[in-house]
Parts: sequence; C-alpha cells; structure tokens
Amino acid sequence: MTMRAGVGRADITPPVGIPAGGWGNQAHEVSEANDLELWVTVLVVSAPDGARAAIADIDLCILDDGQSARARSVIAAAADVPFDRVAVGTTHNHSVPVTLELGGAWIRKNRELVAPYLETVFDAIGRAAAEAAAAMRPVRVGTGRGTSPLAVNRRMTTPDGRAAVGLNREGAVDHTLTVVRLDGDDDVPVATIVHYACHPIILGPDNTSVTPEYPGIVKRVVEASLGGRCLFVQGACGDVGPSELFVPELSSYRRLGAMIGHEAAATAQRSSWRRHRLRLRQGEESAWIASFEYEPDSEPDAAIRVAHEVLPVPLRDDLGDAATWRAEAERCEEAAYAARTAGAPHAEVRELTVRTKFARMRAERGTALEGLDAYPLLVQGIRLGPVALVGVPVELFSEIGASIRDTSPFRTTLVASYWNGYRNYLPTDAERPRGGYEIDISPFRPGADALVTAAAGRVLEALR
Repeated sequence: MTMRAGVGRADITPPVGIPAGGWGNQAHEVSEANDLELWVTVLVVSAPDGARAAIADIDLCILDDGQSARARSVIAAAADVPFDRVAVGTTHNHSVPVTLELGGAWIRKNRELVAPYLETVFDAIGRAAAEAAAAMRPVRVGTGRGTSPLAVNRRMTTPDGRAAVGLNREGAVDHTLTVVRLDGDDDVPVATIVHYACHPIILGPDNTSVTPEYPGIVKRVVEASLGGRCLFVQGACGDVGPSELFVPELSSYRRLGAMIGHEAAATAQRSSWRRHRLRLRQGEESAWIASFEYEPDSEPDAAIRVAHEVLPVPLRDDLGDAATWRAEAERCEEAAYAARTAGAPHAEVRELTVRTKFARMRAERGTALEGLDAYPLLVQGIRLGPVALVGVPVELFSEIGASIRDTSPFRTTLVASYWNGYRNYLPTDAERPRGGYEIDISPFRPGADALVTAAAGRVLEALR
C-alpha cells in the first residue's frame, strides 16, 4: 500500500492598481503592473490507513491568524480534510498586494480593492483544494538536500553602530536547500516541495510591479524540469535576505530565482525514492565485465501523521499602548500625504512613510495582543512518510530553524515560518542586545527561542 497525493492550483493575480505596501520606505501606493501570475497551490495526501492532510503554498506576504484560520477551513471543507490537519503557508513575498493592516493601512488610494481581492483569494484556495482532492493517485516519497548561495544574513551594522536591514555576509545563515519528491507510478513527480530560508526581497521599494518574487520562479523552473506541480515552503528567514537586495530591475528576481530553481531541480533529479542497489550476479563471471542485477526497491514509508501544540509564549511588558501608536500613525500619515501633495522630495516622503508603517505595525500588534500575558503560538507538524514538516506563525531567526532541524528525529525535516498565521519576529536571545527592526517589533520576551525549539522537538517526536 502506498501514499496517495493530489495537487491543485488556482490563479490569485490581483487587479492592477491594488494597494501594494511591501516595503516601509516606498514612495508609491499602488501597483502599476503584474509581471507574472500569483498562485495558490494545494497538496492533499492520504495514507493507506485513510489518514489525510493538506498543505497550501500561497504567493502572498502574510495572512494573519484569522485569515489563515479561514483558509484552513476552506481547504478542510473542499478537500475533506480535518481542520487541524491543514497547514497554510505564504512565501512571504513583498511585491504583492496588501492583505492586512500592518502591511498597508497607510495607503489611501484604491483601498476599496483589497477586500474584494481577498474574497477571490479564498475562492481560489477552495478551488485548488477541490482540484487536489479529485486528483489523488499513488505516490512514493524521495528526498534530497543541496545548497544555494542566495541567502545572506541581513542584520548589518551601520557605521554609527546601529543594527539595520541590509547585508551582513559574516552573520549566521543556512544555505541548505531541501527537496521532497512525491513521485507517481511513472516516476514523474505529482508534487515537488522545495524548502529554503530567504526573505523574498530581491525587489525593493522602487519596484511597482506585482510579482511572485524568487519563489515563483523556483516553482516554474522546477516544474519545467521535472513535471508535476511545485510547492515552496519558506524557512526560518527572519534574519536572512538575498545576496542582491532591494533592487529595482525585474530581471534580477527572475535571474536569481532561476539560479535557485535550477539548483532545486538538480537536487530533485538526484532525489528519486528508488535506490538502485546493485549486487553481483553469481555464476555469470567474466574476465572483463562483471554482471550485476538490481535489488528490488522496497516500498518507502507511507505514513501520514499530524501533531500540534499550542505554546503560550510570554509577551514583553513594554509594547506600549495601541491607541497611542495608532494616533502616532495617523499623525505620520497626514504628514506623509501632505508631503506628497506639496511635491516634497522622495526622501522626505519615504521617511514619513517608514514612520507611518512602523507605527501601524506597533498599533496592530498592541490591538491583537491586548490583555494577553502570552501569545498562543501554534506549532504544527505534518509527517509525509520519511519527511517531517514543522511550522510556526512567526518569522524565526535562521539559527532557531537550523537547531530544530538538526535535533529532529527525522532525517529530512523542513522548518517553516509563516505557517497558519502571523505574529511578527521570533529572534534568538543572542541577537537581542544588538536591537534593530526585528527585535523592536518582536512581542516576545527573552527565552522564546528556547521555548519554541523545545516545543517543535516535542511535536516532531509525536510524529514518529
């Protein structure tokens, strides 16, 4: 008996002119073009015992906790999978439409397009899930591991000693590129999962096009090479960005996406579930040419298991008052629009926009966490035969993801950020003294890194 799997996909490309606020220091408000389609891709799997699970890969930056819960409910209904056995992840691409307040409440122009667009996203998620459930067929799981040089640590130190988002080529980073193949009976993948940890911010604030960023190119390259559908699972990239950062040219994200896409495809081509073990044929000796035969391949592990833990992560007591931050955001927003109207230099508009966006993020954080001493962080694990995926709704720092993976009881473990919601950054304690954007916006107390690492370990053990 083998595992069964099906994949569905739907287009979630937005209308041109939708609010697009993926960067704090941008001068534009809305998109001016769509470069390539955005997708939602849903994988549905079932085990010989009937256990089912589903994983969704969405070409968006963030879905908050409520939006992710709705997406999981839509998939559960469309694919006949229990809600708690559904995982929803985003690629965290920044050149996409606004999907929630912390990403773009400061944008006034065409704001009325956002809610209808989101409804089309949820509709597309349901259609992709239904397509996946209707396309189930036998698969066997193979895995492989490679590397890609795209990722670098992004917490640089400025000349005046501040931590800032940039390039820190000496900082912690994990270049591991993991590939999972779910091959049909013809040894062609029904689905390929590519896992890598790097912020999709090759494009920067001068880009006005909606794009799928490098994960979208990865998927296209892998599919062209192997066939089937490809899903991208974003890793622990809270402190990691691309080696070419915040560039304006669309050609750059396509080029670097193709680079990692070909690296993933090459890794996948080496990652068949078949092992092709040879043994010498007896009684057919030759002086010149040995005679071999292949040992039959045993059926790979086909178990599907899901486990989760809701971990109360203690919150900082210095997050400030949400109403105060909201008032500050409104003041900055008025100043930014006044500067735009007056034709102020772009540098002034950008600075006011940064202040507005960060105040909005702090206000949203305060409102969402009001009255709580701890955030109920969902740690979810899904086993696909010999592979384990474990994800959380935060931006994990790289070293946390590597620690979870390296202590996992599974040989192949994919650690995902941006799974099933979003609640800011979760840094290592070692990085806290340096400060900076990620540390400031994180709502969690010191020690959160150890708590999450331990909880992920428990969830992985439960998948065995």
